[in-house]
Amino acid sequence: MAKRSIYVASIKELAGKSIVTISLALKAKEMGEKVGYFKPVGIGSSLSGAGEVVDEDVETMKEILELEEEYELICPITLGKSEFLEEFSRTKIEEYNKKILEAYEKISEDKDIMLIEGPDTLSTGAFLNLSVPRLAKAFSSKILLVAQVKDDYVVDELIQARDYCAKWGVSLFGVVLSRVPTDKATRTEYVIKKHLEEQNLKVLGAIPEEKTLSALTVREVYDAVGGEILAGRGGMDKIIQTFLIGAMSMESATKYFRKATNNLVITGGDRTDIIFAALEAGTSALILTGNLHPSVKILSRADDLAVPVILVPHDTFTTLQLIQKIIGKIKPKDKKRIDIAKRLFEENTEWEKILQ
Repeated sequence: MAKRSIYVASIKELAGKSIVTISLALKAKEMGEKVGYFKPVGIGSSLSGAGEVVDEDVETMKEILELEEEYELICPITLGKSEFLEEFSRTKIEEYNKKILEAYEKISEDKDIMLIEGPDTLSTGAFLNLSVPRLAKAFSSKILLVAQVKDDYVVDELIQARDYCAKWGVSLFGVVLSRVPTDKATRTEYVIKKHLEEQNLKVLGAIPEEKTLSALTVREVYDAVGGEILAGRGGMDKIIQTFLIGAMSMESATKYFRKATNNLVITGGDRTDIIFAALEAGTSALILTGNLHPSVKILSRADDLAVPVILVPHDTFTTLQLIQKIIGKIKPKDKKRIDIAKRLFEENTEWEKILQ
């Protein structure tokens, strides 16, 4: 078993947990540590080369850390995105517990430090008795909780998380606040942090929001939503930072399009007025929902401006949900984002204390 292990967990999806895990792993490697990575309960989010549903975070860490272990050993259990109960009702719960403990013992055998990544929430996997605090106790791991700062309610959420862990006899080692908006930096430092520490929740860092990490390319958006590229293939590497819904009046749309930069406009293919206004205002890309094909004139203009026009069968809400799932995700070959994430982590957390 490893000399020590850190269970990096979160209370909500997209909290910044993967970025913290990647940064910790890279820092530990720089220190000459032999680093292991384990995700006992994963969420199926992409397809492997063999066509199997896998957890994208596991695939990313496997490549970044050059891990030789098989996926099934690193991530023994992978849940479906929304439906999975029937699949796991065929085997006794004890067998899943045994499978995870045996995998952990094997994968941590010759490691100095193990980084264990939790799923989206602390309770995910509870139906198999595999919640984060229960597993952390079994692994003798310290829990590092990552939470995104949106407003003051993050204090309530973290206190509740502390109490949930306490039920299993596990205490939180500390908290890293992530994706802290610029306009909430002062409040986070002097108000939110103060209230957390009054509750015996040690804040080990506050990582500011970085637009580069949440920005996407048109190509990444296309990979997430699928569909068909109708025009503007020359602009697939354009940056997207803002999402605008073209379901407003022409006057309002024009005003918003001119204010926003690096924006993606989502609208129906029958909204010719909105589409033309977006093209002329310099939008990065257009997604046309409901499989509604636009005018040929629009496609010609989009080609001239190198603005990708993507046709999807989904409605607007579904399209937005698909895009939101990839915001902040780091790909193994995305060296620029990895370097930025690591630098922000180094500069804004007590990483030595976390690792030692």
